[in-house]
Parts: sequence; structure tokens; C-alpha cells
Amino acid sequence: MKKNQYVVFGLGRFGVALTKALNEYGAEVLVVDKDEELVNEISPYCTHAVCMDATDERNLERLGINNMDVAIVCIASNIEASIFISLLCKQMGIPKVISKASDEKHKLVLERIGVDSVVIPEEAMGERLAAVLAKPNVVEIMTLADSFRMVEIRTPKRWQDKTLIELDLRNTEHVNIVVIKRGDEIITSPAGDCKLLADDLIVIAGAIDDIKRLSNKATGKVVAEKIDIL
Repeated sequence: MKKNQYVVFGLGRFGVALTKALNEYGAEVLVVDKDEELVNEISPYCTHAVCMDATDERNLERLGINNMDVAIVCIASNIEASIFISLLCKQMGIPKVISKASDEKHKLVLERIGVDSVVIPEEAMGERLAAVLAKPNVVEIMTLADSFRMVEIRTPKRWQDKTLIELDLRNTEHVNIVVIKRGDEIITSPAGDCKLLADDLIVIAGAIDDIKRLSNKATGKVVAEKIDIL
């Protein structure tokens, strides 16, 4: 089955974290940013990284952006660029365009030009808090495409005090652990000898059916189908 191809515009904190997580999952990711230093830093974590002005339609055409399945525009601080790049992605036929907005007016404009999913960071944090309160074992769900999902769960009891090598989740559950949150510590790309603790928050990524099955095991009930959080 063909893997989805993603293009990420903007290498702020979210753009970098998203790119690395998609890379851990094995997705094909094209990253675009105007900052050459940031592009060089992210290069090992993506399929292709390009330093260029993404508001130039000719640049996007040369990159073959129209062949991508999902575009994520992470340039909320530059409203004009955010709107223009999002519009170009829609006009070039990318099936799903996700954009961050700086405020409600920005969000309204993005929605009116046809962006599929728009999130304001403050609203996303509110949704995340609601998820923490309502579902203590599954605290965040991110859907980036019809076949890809990321979920943050608390360590299931049967995983506690076991290393990632012992669990072998890629083969047993068909998912990847991309981040572990341990108190104030963030462990990205955890090594095989990393042992999971009872209070860890674990970000896992995988195909929707595998993630849903695993999430249901963790909670004992059906998980919400979709909460887009950027």
C-alpha cells in the first residue's frame, strides 16, 4: 500500500517535532523553510528538506507539491505567508491541508479559502486539557490523514518496567513510540533499552486501525474517532 506523502511548511517548534515524529513512523516528508540553518538541522529527519520561499508558486510547482497527500502549514506568525501558502496548496490539489492560525480572524480566512483543518494553538491547548480531564489514559489524538494517527497514552500496566526491546511494539502492535514524556523530561526517539515507567506519557504513531485497537486496550472503551490538535 502506498504511503502518504507529507509536506511541512515552517520549522518552528511544532514543525520540527511533527517532522521528526513522521520520520519515526517511516513516512515520506518534504520540509520547506526559508531559514537555511533550520533546513540543514532538520535534513537528517526527513526525506527531503528545501530552503526556499514557499510563497512563490513556481517554486512549489518545481518541487511537485501537487503530488503530496497532506500539507501542514506551520507559519502562523506570518499571516500573509500562511494564507498564501495554504491557498496555493489547495489550488494545486493537495487532498488535505492543515494550517495553524494566530487568531480567530486568521482562522476564518483560512477556513474560507478551503483549508481542511485550522487550529489556533490556545484552542488546541484547551482541547488537550479537556482530553486529559475526560480521558485520563488517552490524553491526545492527532489525525494527519485518513491512514495515519498519533495518540498520547499513559503507560499501560502490561508495559510498565519493560524496555522497548522487550515490548517490540513495532512487530507486536504495529506502532512506533516517537516521544516519551517523563515529568519535565522529553525523550525523543527513545532507544531500545529505554524502560517505560508507570507515570510516563507515551506518544505512539501508526495506522488508524492499529492505533484505535491499541488505544481501546489502554482505556477499555472506544476512543474518539478524531481530534485534530496542532
